[in-house]
Amino acid sequence: MKKYIYTIALAISLIGLSSCEGFLDVNDNPNQAVSSTPDLVIAAALNNTAARLAHHEIGAFWVGQWSPTGSVSGFNEQKTYDITTNFLNGTWIGIYDNLEDYLYVEQNAANRKSLSGIAKVMKAYNYQLLVDMYNNVPYSDALKGTASIRPQYDEGQVIYDNLITVLDDAIVDLTVPVSGDNPSAGSADIYFGGNITKWRKFANTLKLRILLRQINVAGKENYIKEQIAKIAAEGSGFLGADENVLSNPGYTKSSGKMNQFYEAYGFTAADKKAGNRDFYCYSKFFVDNMKSTNDMARLARLATTATAAPYTGQYRGPEFGEGNDDYLATKVSLFGPAIADPPKALGGTNDNGYARSMVVMTSAESFFLQAEAVQRGYLSGDAKTLFESGITESFKLLGVTDASTAASDYYNQSISNVSWNSSSDKIEAIVYQKWVALTSYNGFEAWCEYRRTGVPDVPLSTRAIGIQQPVRILYPASEYSTNAANVKEQGAISQFTSKIFWIK
Repeated sequence: MKKYIYTIALAISLIGLSSCEGFLDVNDNPNQAVSSTPDLVIAAALNNTAARLAHHEIGAFWVGQWSPTGSVSGFNEQKTYDITTNFLNGTWIGIYDNLEDYLYVEQNAANRKSLSGIAKVMKAYNYQLLVDMYNNVPYSDALKGTASIRPQYDEGQVIYDNLITVLDDAIVDLTVPVSGDNPSAGSADIYFGGNITKWRKFANTLKLRILLRQINVAGKENYIKEQIAKIAAEGSGFLGADENVLSNPGYTKSSGKMNQFYEAYGFTAADKKAGNRDFYCYSKFFVDNMKSTNDMARLARLATTATAAPYTGQYRGPEFGEGNDDYLATKVSLFGPAIADPPKALGGTNDNGYARSMVVMTSAESFFLQAEAVQRGYLSGDAKTLFESGITESFKLLGVTDASTAASDYYNQSISNVSWNSSSDKIEAIVYQKWVALTSYNGFEAWCEYRRTGVPDVPLSTRAIGIQQPVRILYPASEYSTNAANVKEQGAISQFTSKIFWIK
């Protein structure tokens, strides 16, 4: 069987390659559109950002969450880490195309601060993805069309610092009351339905993510403290309970118009298995961690059990790198009911999986970010309560029955990285629980956190070409062919030694 062909990734969450053509389409270059409006473009842009997160298996693979099953061949680059400049070549182009849409909205929304603020938040969101993949990228010289067809690169650190300013500007825009002169984004905002308060919270949470990413950067501690203090003083707060950032443009049971994860890794509009349904499963490392911490309530929502003897009814997965017949799709744990539930015709309990919202950021992640900031002394609050709230939000998002009670039963076990009081390293406990909560929602973000902290202790692929995992993605071949001088100024790039600026 052939390895599936990437469509646009990330959030790499990571990263894969998905264009969502046919759904909320706008012209490829919105600056040349003759019939688009900022409302139409923002809806399409938000949808495309969410769609990229449907294909994030690189992060999920390399952070020990997922693995290919034994029912598919290929994935050699992923398993060996021997990647080239052709690896995920479309990711770069896809994100910059998406950024052009947000720039169009920012430039053409006139006094519509309700729209320009959203566009600025998503500009920061997407540029952080680029930096976290490639480090230095075109930024100040990018998106200028024919005025700069070979854009120069900015340093990742400089971009990160500017993104904080972009988010500050976004919050200013989103503080302007909705009125006749500043109408709500309304249904064009497929994340929050025009709720600018939630957009400010999203912006603050994204700022906190950007700031905490830099804890290992020499000389940045005072800056991080000062910026987090400004967030607290701004007053909007962070994403709270049940305030997940969810994308739903109105999915329908039609090819190209369903939840993108469901359509890629679950089932078709005709209630057949999607081409990739049997090609992905949870890794042995992930399953073993869930079992060892008695995290069975979440595992049962995330994963299926094997259906073939001698493993019938078991949760199991391969070591990453393995792929023999002992790990055929029927013998491992595939994506379960909370992630890609099958329709009734294929043994599921409902026919609405295609309509589930795509997850852009979770409230669980927000609580874990806050818990870390408090534990490090950057923010006031109760780190334990925030930690436990993050776990509870994860249980709720997965649809665990009686989620709050189940979460409490789980985190009150005397197990390190599960119980706050039983965890000697509180930061490790926070990041571990974030790793679990991000599983199948944002593998790229989990990979970023692993590269930042080393948590959890992910084993190497059994087919690794060396003794370490990649720390980045290589610049795409398209840059070497169209922007050669500027990309070559970045030096000889290695996926093992050319670190993103915030990595230790």
